Amino acid sequence: MDCGGVLVKYILFVFNILFVVCGLLLIIFGSLMVSNIGEIPSTPESIQANSVPIVILVLGCIIFVIAFLGCCGAIRENACCTMTYSVIMLTLFICQLALVIFIWQQRVQILDKMDDVIIKIWDQRHTDQKVMDALQISFKCCGKNGFTDYTLAGEAIPPSCCEVTATSCTAIEAISRPGCVRAFTNFWENSMNIIRYAGLGVAGVELVAFIFGCCLANQMRNKHRRSHY
Repeated sequence: MDCGGVLVKYILFVFNILFVVCGLLLIIFGSLMVSNIGEIPSTPESIQANSVPIVILVLGCIIFVIAFLGCCGAIRENACCTMTYSVIMLTLFICQLALVIFIWQQRVQILDKMDDVIIKIWDQRHTDQKVMDALQISFKCCGKNGFTDYTLAGEAIPPSCCEVTATSCTAIEAISRPGCVRAFTNFWENSMNIIRYAGLGVAGVELVAFIFGCCLANQMRNKHRRSHY
């Protein structure tokens, strides 16, 4: 393998190290999103709410495994393995780009679904206050639109509108807490922005890795042919 091939080999190896890190970040980010909405009961709305972070989590695991295998393939200089890796990277690039475009195009509908989830939990608070408490603690919010939702309904403000260890909560203490609809929507808006830019960045790296993988596989084949002359 000539000097250029060796350079491509080690560049591809470094790219795969970056992919391992990106995969780990996606796994961590997806896990955090799942854990933040893990207390939501099993309803059609909650299933749709969980689908995006689950896809991110699975995608992170796939990227991590493939990148780890890509590191091994580049170091061992296996043309078949490297070409297979390149095809997989192209497939991942297309799928990830499609995921980013889908999330961005459907962001309004996704946010509307998030509102439906919170409204459903709020309406069911009399039969299952624990879910509303878990939501208010996780997102540091109070009520559907604010603490006045409780006071206007003639209900006491629950301790979960203050701190985790609080035994009671007053209006003065809860006034700084936003409504859960706004808090949950802000969480998803921020999450989708992260998905958008991080996804595009990772997709760009995947495209470069595909090109470098093809070049390296071609260099390996040429080296193999020359070795038989």
